[in-house]
Amino acid sequence: MKTKIIVLTPVYNDWKNLIKLLAKINNIFKIKIKTKFDLVVINDCSTESYNFKKLRLNRVNKLTLINLDTNVGSQSALAIGIKYISKKYKEKYNIVIIDSDGQDNPQGILKMYNLIKKNSKISIVVNRGQRKEPLWFRFFYSFYSAILFMFVGKKIRFGNFSLINSAHVKNISQDKDLWSAFPPTVSNNTDNISYITLDREKRFSGKSKMNFFGLIFHALRVFSVFRYRIIFSSMIYLFLNYVIFFKSNNLIIFLIFSLILLTFNLSNLVVYIINRLNFVINSKKIRVKIY
Repeated sequence: MKTKIIVLTPVYNDWKNLIKLLAKINNIFKIKIKTKFDLVVINDCSTESYNFKKLRLNRVNKLTLINLDTNVGSQSALAIGIKYISKKYKEKYNIVIIDSDGQDNPQGILKMYNLIKKNSKISIVVNRGQRKEPLWFRFFYSFYSAILFMFVGKKIRFGNFSLINSAHVKNISQDKDLWSAFPPTVSNNTDNISYITLDREKRFSGKSKMNFFGLIFHALRVFSVFRYRIIFSSMIYLFLNYVIFFKSNNLIIFLIFSLILLTFNLSNLVVYIINRLNFVINSKKIRVKIY
């Protein structure tokens, strides 16, 4: 039996960009892949609306619109979409996850599709190559990546853009940390990942909703997924801090560094608890429409 393809995308008011993206995806499936796909759109409590009845996509078998009653952010919206697909689809499938603003080049779908045709047991994620974001964003993103490597021992250069097979979707959907952040949850639950690298494109239109505080909160969500590894690393760093500074009577440096480690770990725990509470409250507040 042929493996079903499902395209999953979250959207918050980016309807014009989403429609342009879907037209490009439809053409790729029509001309290059030559098959149909199911489409699942997560409407993250948009304040604007779009009438999907007038949408004409001849390569879409079924369009499922999941409307959320609370704005939860793209990561949590994806978690709801992935859990929905895992529950509703029983046959073998692959999920293509893509952002709706145009920064993920839809041509990457064809590359991932060709790879998974050669090996159906893998999942594929897209590492971010050249970025189009402002300099300040790239600087702080590099700083966040360095901290992640220091405490976790790995770099996560990929975002949402990916192709995940149904076996891995099952594992990912059962991980409670999926509500916090998609990329680290994939990293923790997928043992057979293939990587491709694509440059990030500019948004089709409008301005990015990511700002400085959004980047910080995203980093905290990622760190919370790795909270146990960070605790272990912090214990090692605390021991080194004791040996280097406390024993040499540099008490101020010792106390400052210890306080930073304690605050870091407490923030991870708080973010994890908040995300779990939000999941319990919001994950069932959905309204599903099928076109």
